[in-house]
Amino acid sequence: MWFIARAEWSAVGVALVGVKPAWVLASAAVLFTEFIIRAIRWKVLLQPIAPQARLTRLFVATVIGMSLNVALPFRAGDIARPWLGSRETGTDMAPLVTIAIIERVFDILGLVTILVLMSLLLTGTSSDALIGQLQWWGAAFGISAGLGFAAFLWMAFHEHRTRAFYTQLTQRLGPVGNKFQGLFDGFTLGLASIRDRSLLAQAAGLSVLHWFNGALSIFLLFQAFDIDLPFAAACFTTVGLALTVALPQAPGFFGVFHFAIENALRIWGMNPAPAQAFAIILWAVSFVPVSFLGALFWMREDMRFGDLHKQPVK
Repeated sequence: MWFIARAEWSAVGVALVGVKPAWVLASAAVLFTEFIIRAIRWKVLLQPIAPQARLTRLFVATVIGMSLNVALPFRAGDIARPWLGSRETGTDMAPLVTIAIIERVFDILGLVTILVLMSLLLTGTSSDALIGQLQWWGAAFGISAGLGFAAFLWMAFHEHRTRAFYTQLTQRLGPVGNKFQGLFDGFTLGLASIRDRSLLAQAAGLSVLHWFNGALSIFLLFQAFDIDLPFAAACFTTVGLALTVALPQAPGFFGVFHFAIENALRIWGMNPAPAQAFAIILWAVSFVPVSFLGALFWMREDMRFGDLHKQPVK
């Protein structure tokens, strides 16, 4: 609501009137490929444990999961997506949760790639200190993701050692430890995809493509507003936005999303009203199409919110 209260609506309206619809549609089309790319990456990572998974069904689950992120708080769609995948593939939830975590790590590494690209293209702005801060935080996220991914790799290729250590811990819990052992089995099953170097490379490449598409969609939207900014500014906006909305928050990321976009563009010298207008259109491009399609898929699947509390039928 803070964004609504402080926006210069008369000036924002003037900026919106001059928007070029063809470029908006081009931006929306490029951005929507995110869900196709995510579904393909999901199929790649599921290959060792659910090779029968159909890409079209994974796409449906991906779109529904994202639409739930828009409709519900705390990124609930990220929790629902493994459930939807389990429902579709007949695979237990535990390995799918592991794969969802691995996907997050891939996302961070892909985002760091865009950060590096931004640094290579950057020619300087009036706010070098803020750009340096973003690079610092990006590097911190990248190092954290790299360490986490290294830990996943170590566990994937040294499963027997990890299992022995984990068994020693759970044996002290008595009968309860057996349940935890089952969780561990599901976790290690989800790591199967990263034992295959070919699948690992495919997933990494798709992650970079996903974030590049995000930056490209923002750059195309620059053209809709006749904004004369380089591709580095689109990369900068992508990184800043991703770091801002990464944490669970209000439904639709409303307010925080707009704040991040407006401030990223103002760093590049844009006036508040055009930056606010851009934030509104980018929010619509990002969430309206997927929400609409997700609602259609939800109704077609005849799903209820109560279903998410039930064990998927195998």
